Amino acid sequence: MGRPVRVAVMGLGQRGLQHLKSLWSLRDEGVVQIVGLADAFVENLAPGKIAQYVPDYAPEGIATDASVHVVMRDAAPDALFVAIPPGVHAGEVVAAAEAGVHLMVEKPMSLFLDEAVDMERAIEDSGAIATAGFQQRYSPRNEAVRDFLADKRVVMVNVVHNGALENHSIKHTPTDRLDGPRNRVWTASMEWSGASVVEAGIHQVDLMRYWCGDIEWVEANYAHRDASDIEDGGDNPYAYRVAYGFEGGAIGSLIMSRLRKAYYNDGYQGITWTHGHVKFEGRDAVAYYYEGPYPPEQRPSAEQLRHVLPAAAGEDPTTGLARAFVEAVATGSDAGLRSTFAGSMNSLSAVLGANISDHLGGERVYLADLTRADRYAQFRRRPGPAAA
Repeated sequence: MGRPVRVAVMGLGQRGLQHLKSLWSLRDEGVVQIVGLADAFVENLAPGKIAQYVPDYAPEGIATDASVHVVMRDAAPDALFVAIPPGVHAGEVVAAAEAGVHLMVEKPMSLFLDEAVDMERAIEDSGAIATAGFQQRYSPRNEAVRDFLADKRVVMVNVVHNGALENHSIKHTPTDRLDGPRNRVWTASMEWSGASVVEAGIHQVDLMRYWCGDIEWVEANYAHRDASDIEDGGDNPYAYRVAYGFEGGAIGSLIMSRLRKAYYNDGYQGITWTHGHVKFEGRDAVAYYYEGPYPPEQRPSAEQLRHVLPAAAGEDPTTGLARAFVEAVATGSDAGLRSTFAGSMNSLSAVLGANISDHLGGERVYLADLTRADRYAQFRRRPGPAAA
């Protein structure tokens, strides 16, 4: 690798600070130079605040401004990390791509498919290298599952996640000053997050795709929150049941809940192929299957069927994502990325399509139709004057 890749970060909230921390470690290795930071709320750019989340942070030589356009002009980055709430994009990704800046865009890339398509088109037209913030693909355990399933026919994948609404953390965007949630927990708000399936469930959906391939259709039904149970704008549904059909023939389900006053989380992930199952047990991915003369003389025990999948040692997945992206920029090739921006559009369509399906009474929505069918046009565009 030649000179360090010049990187700027837009959005110094929870996720942006995590990205900056990873980039700072790559800076210490000499592969990255942090040249600019942008945040619409200048208090988030205070060195003392950043240093609370990024040890050894030093502001010298780093351009900072409320406007990412000013930072791109003054700092001339090679690459930009965009980590802002998904509903507040205002053309920054398109502008960066048109300026020849490579992009890492935090998920979900937008709450509006038309806007995301505009981003995708600008990236493609510019030739920019771009990825989305699906760091879980860089987990050695998840990679081990993908490798194990590579020569198998997956027929089903199921994810269950029960969560407490109170688990949502206070964010750094002052939504209380933007007619949003007074407690700044925008991830609990339907308007700001697009629903828990979109803001959080997109990670599980993207892992399904990592293991099983692209999604063809979605059907969904939600149990919406009672008006009397909404506090501080936290109106995301109680529960979600989402069914997916994969292009390769597998079926899948994502079941989520976000309850108030429960204070309990649990979950389950399971992948089924034609002759066995993969489960997650603690830190291990475990495959259950029989190998031996068939039929066996007696029923095998669970221990005889249990195979822990070997996973290589690896770094923090967020750092793994940053490293892969920076190397892609440095080499001019996206071959080492585990998802490109264009490829990530299937994950975004799958969760936004779930919202549409629920709105339409649970009807099956084919993702290929979402970006072009007239009947979905009202769901694709940003509402209000901003859509003009």
